[in-house]
Amino acid sequence: MALLGTLKGFGVTEIFQLISQQMKTGSLCLSSPKANVTITFENGIIIGIASDTWEMDPRADLLLKAGYINERELKAAQESEKNTSQAWHETLISKGQLKKVLLDKATNVVIKQNLLEVFQWREGGYRFEDWNNESERMLSCYIPTEGAILDTLRIIDEWPTIKQKIPPVDDCPVTIQPLTEEMVRRNGLSDVDMHVYDLIDEKRTVERIVKESLEPPFEVLSAIVRLMDIGLVEVFPQGSKDQRDVSIARNIFLGKVKWAALYGTLVLSILILLLTGSPRVMKGFIPQEIKTYLGAPEAVSGQFTAKATTPLTKDTDSYAR
Repeated sequence: MALLGTLKGFGVTEIFQLISQQMKTGSLCLSSPKANVTITFENGIIIGIASDTWEMDPRADLLLKAGYINERELKAAQESEKNTSQAWHETLISKGQLKKVLLDKATNVVIKQNLLEVFQWREGGYRFEDWNNESERMLSCYIPTEGAILDTLRIIDEWPTIKQKIPPVDDCPVTIQPLTEEMVRRNGLSDVDMHVYDLIDEKRTVERIVKESLEPPFEVLSAIVRLMDIGLVEVFPQGSKDQRDVSIARNIFLGKVKWAALYGTLVLSILILLLTGSPRVMKGFIPQEIKTYLGAPEAVSGQFTAKATTPLTKDTDSYAR
């Protein structure tokens, strides 16, 4: 059964929800002034996506800009693809010029970026047909539709806040503190956060980190902002190493001041307790009787001597009688 309509009357979110809930299999063709995108479903699960704006495989462009493949090798693989049944990426992987995990990450970025775009379309049309439109440009995937909806809506909702904190793309994030397991646990850092942290150095700009990460741009920018908010990273103009060093020294100094203030407060609290709490050690907790004995040993000795000699004297008198 075919579904047909406009995006003004029935939004992309509602269309995806309907396909997911009814576990439909087929192709959803979305059209707008920007592009025509086809998304294939199997039992309500997203299994592929294609766009007429792709002049070449978009993953190749991502990998090329990230520096994971070079232009000469890519062109050779693309020329080989025209004469054989082997795709360009299969050629590069077979020759050891590309890792499959990097190809998979690039696929994930392309698909999520295209889904993010179509979910924001407010004009255009849609058509759902109960069969799959095969296309050479179709990128395969396996994404639960409900998960894609929630993830995309989350990004749309959080973007205005993140956008205000994003540093200039040509600035360089630098690490101010080492990343520890305790920090990861306390701040709930994700794998993307830690991956972005590992990419940060004095040379990579924000733009370069986004490209090399092979993660969706929103996730990378969110990670940079999160690392900045918790004090692990600061951002400086490219090449400003001296500013980074001053910032590190400042953080170390502030850390020492913090601990010194903590110990000072502890010592002051103890002194206040001693002075205002009238503890026994200040007033003297030794009984007066003991003080008397300790302070007058001669008197104590005399008392015991007198007590010891009295019975002896009585005995001597009795023997005399």
